[in-house]
Amino acid sequence: MKTISKFTLSAIFLMFVITPGAFGQKGKFGATPEDSVICVRNLNFIKEEIQGNNFEAAYTLFKELLQVCPNASLNTYLYGIRIMENMANKEKDQVARQKYVDTILTLYDRRYEIFGRPSKGETAFRKAGVLIDFRPNQHSEIMKEYEIAATNNYKPADSYIQVMQQVKIMYEKKLLDGDATIARYENIIKAIEKLPATEETENARKTVDGLFLAMPELNSCETLVTMYTPKFQANPEDMDLIRGIRYRLSNTEGCKETQLFADVVEAGYRLEPNAESAFQLAQLFLIRGDKEKGMSYMDEAIEQESNGLQKSKYMLQVAAVNFQDGRTGKALSLATQAKNLNPNAGEAYMIIGNCYARMAANASECEFNGRAIFWIVVDMFQKAKSVDPSLAATANVSIATYSKLFPSYEDIFLNEYTEGQQYTVNCNGVTGTTTIRSAAK
Repeated sequence: MKTISKFTLSAIFLMFVITPGAFGQKGKFGATPEDSVICVRNLNFIKEEIQGNNFEAAYTLFKELLQVCPNASLNTYLYGIRIMENMANKEKDQVARQKYVDTILTLYDRRYEIFGRPSKGETAFRKAGVLIDFRPNQHSEIMKEYEIAATNNYKPADSYIQVMQQVKIMYEKKLLDGDATIARYENIIKAIEKLPATEETENARKTVDGLFLAMPELNSCETLVTMYTPKFQANPEDMDLIRGIRYRLSNTEGCKETQLFADVVEAGYRLEPNAESAFQLAQLFLIRGDKEKGMSYMDEAIEQESNGLQKSKYMLQVAAVNFQDGRTGKALSLATQAKNLNPNAGEAYMIIGNCYARMAANASECEFNGRAIFWIVVDMFQKAKSVDPSLAATANVSIATYSKLFPSYEDIFLNEYTEGQQYTVNCNGVTGTTTIRSAAK
């Protein structure tokens, strides 16, 4: 027969002590002068006991605080949670451990009810963390707490990522079927789209997309077209549906060539002619090979877009097309504007670096026969991978290529410079201060 420890019994006891009815029955520091003495004394000593890892002694003080003056201090609950977490981590018996977890969750709730701090959203976020630590299989409860956190504006981007992680786990455990998983994913994306357009929000969307893409059986173009076609046909003017389909298809390999993508893009622009729908229509025409119309709608998207981060993305798309078509000056101008709007846009530095490299070919009249430009070129690729590590592989190839085109050690010496010295480039439209380096051998 298992023996329940005295601390487990105490945890059960605390569940009754910290019920809502227990509050408001006494003054802030207790009902009597003696209570006030106990309350102040225990509040002073409990922190010392916890810092000294004397959790049994701290528990005794904590229990008295709940009995005598539960409304006295926010710290009562802060310390109580730490004590219960310590006991839960040490407890071997799973039933007993869950009693401690129940107490932890209740302490979070009571702290908010009494003090209103931390906020409702933060309280839910922290409770979700407790559930992940001690009840990782309670996926619905974990999602519920993170959704409360997000809807109460506490770390909403992080919260929606956590919700999607639970959705993915439930799908993998066959607790959700494919349709339900896709529906939940779409709801999360819609919720993220309502958040302020910041880099954090954009990263959250990318992360949620990544989690969804990690379930490849739900991401084939055939699956999406089969699923979405009847929905669109039944609701051809539902902009929420159109935006969702448009986004999913535009981010799934091979789907931009489908008739469904063309239909929803054209419907979206007809019903809601804004920057996003113009951008999608531009992509459609570029896919069809009509570059003139595609670039026209791309310019419209840039002109109408008010969000700097999104405008930067559109500009980079146009810059890339211009660079491919040999319009180096136009590409450089757009990439520079995009970089100014979003200094963390790694692709902007990649395009600028490639433009500079092309411009170096006509810079023989400059010092070092224009080869100094390649210092700036490599600087751009270094910057690209520093702000966007996903570009590191591509950037490293370019760095290796153009480092070989630096001035030689002999040229540097003959021009009375030394490696490591600062140097200002002003040649053929390329300007900037850089560091002198010799060509890689």
